Amino acid sequence: MLEVLAARRDGHPLISAHRGGAAYAPENTMAAFRNGAAIGADLLELDVQLTADGRMVVIHDHSLDRTTNGHGPVHAQTLAQLRELDAGSWFGPSFAGERLPTLDEVAAWAAGRVRLNIEIKSGPDTLGDLPEQVVATCRRYGIVQETLVISFDHVAIRRVKEAEPGLAGAINFTARLADPLGAARAAHANILNMSAGFISRELCELAHGAGLGVQCFMDNPERAVVLADMGVDFMDSDHPDVVRAAVRGRPR
Repeated sequence: MLEVLAARRDGHPLISAHRGGAAYAPENTMAAFRNGAAIGADLLELDVQLTADGRMVVIHDHSLDRTTNGHGPVHAQTLAQLRELDAGSWFGPSFAGERLPTLDEVAAWAAGRVRLNIEIKSGPDTLGDLPEQVVATCRRYGIVQETLVISFDHVAIRRVKEAEPGLAGAINFTARLADPLGAARAAHANILNMSAGFISRELCELAHGAGLGVQCFMDNPERAVVLADMGVDFMDSDHPDVVRAAVRGRPR
């Protein structure tokens, strides 16, 4: 991933299937990840948290209520308890019985198939050793060079980079920072992952001049083309096939 950044790719941004491609399948499930890879996403974005017994489970919300038939905080349940939940029926009856995957399960399946974009969702109270566990999993499945780790918790990214400098790391933020390069340096990050509304051509040039990439969420194909022309390197999308087709079809 760091080599991809250094080479500035082929002039096109890489498109990440947000939560596996949340428009097409229940987010953060193997069904979503299989579909995201099948429709040509360059990366699969997923969210990881720790369970009550210190295991890594893939789910976005800190509560179980929206995307499973469970209730309450994710971190209050053991992995065994979480694996009993239905994580697919809420999206549609054809996905009934879909389970919450572990990061190991996703990494084992993705190795040699598709890059991963792993978001650490926990904050100070629930972070534990999650950054180090993420690093260990990437090493175990030989995907360090194919993986991007992102988080709104910039301390988590710094810990990831200290444990494994070869992993690409991005700091997430939803603001126009006065010193984005300083924030990246403080976390040892390689990428600025920010709200699309704060991105400009000047910001991309500033980031690229410092050896940093620029990332954002974008689900509008017309706006994605504008951002690509500004120099954005990575985009997350619920419709990765649509956005990828738009940016790949634009003249460079």
